[in-house]
Amino acid sequence: MAKTVGYACSIKLQWLNKAIQLLGENLEESAYKENLNEYLAFEIDSPTRLRKTREILMNVWFYDANEITRIRQEALSLIEKYPDYAVPVHLCMIYLTYPIVADVCKFIGRIFEFQDEVTNSVLRQKLYDEWGERGTLETTTRRITLTLKEMDILSCETRTRYHLKKQTINNEHIVKFILSVAMRIDGNSYYSFSDIKAFSILFPFEYYVSKEQLMLDDRFVINNFGGELTIALKG
Repeated sequence: MAKTVGYACSIKLQWLNKAIQLLGENLEESAYKENLNEYLAFEIDSPTRLRKTREILMNVWFYDANEITRIRQEALSLIEKYPDYAVPVHLCMIYLTYPIVADVCKFIGRIFEFQDEVTNSVLRQKLYDEWGERGTLETTTRRITLTLKEMDILSCETRTRYHLKKQTINNEHIVKFILSVAMRIDGNSYYSFSDIKAFSILFPFEYYVSKEQLMLDDRFVINNFGGELTIALKG
C-alpha cells in the first residue's frame, strides 16, 4: 500500500502559534475553523491553499489522533512554559502527524553529516527511493524545506539550495521531549547513550542530556546490557 503524503502547503511559525493560541479559547470545531480562516486570510488569497493550510494546522494541533493527542498535551504545556523553544516542539508534532516530513528531515540530517548544503533535487531522489516515484513528492519536498526556512532552521542563497542554521536547546524538558518523539518515530526497541545524541531527524538542534536526567524521567527505561547503558521508551 502506498504511503499517504498529505503535506500540501508550507507552514509558517506564526500560524502554528496562532493554532495553539486559539486552543486556549476552547472553541468548538466550527468556530475554531472560522477563526483560523479569518487569521490566515490576511496572508493567503487562494481558498484552496487556505483550506489545505488550515487542515495541516488542525491535524497537528486540534483534531483527536489517538496516541498523538496524549503527546500533544505535553507539547502544549511545554510551549506555554517555555515559549522560546516553540520551534522544536512544533516540529516534533509535525513529525508525528506527517511521516513525510519526518522522512525528509531524516534525509536532510544525513546529508548535513557529510556536507554543508542540501538541495531539493537530492532530497527528491531520496524520497523516490523510499516512497516511490510520485509527482507530488517534488512539490512536497519544496513545501517541507520552505517550512523549515520559515522556522529559521534552513537558510537559502538560491531557490533550492539550503544551509543549516543550528538551534541550541538548553532546556532539559524540551530535550527529553524531542528525544522521546525521535525514539517513537525511529521505532527501535532500545538505544545506546551515544545513539540518542545522533538522531538524524533532530539535525536542526544542538542539545545535551545526561544519563541522570534520563534516569529520573518516567518515560524512559534504563538498562545495562554487557556493561553498556541502553535507553528505551516505557510502554
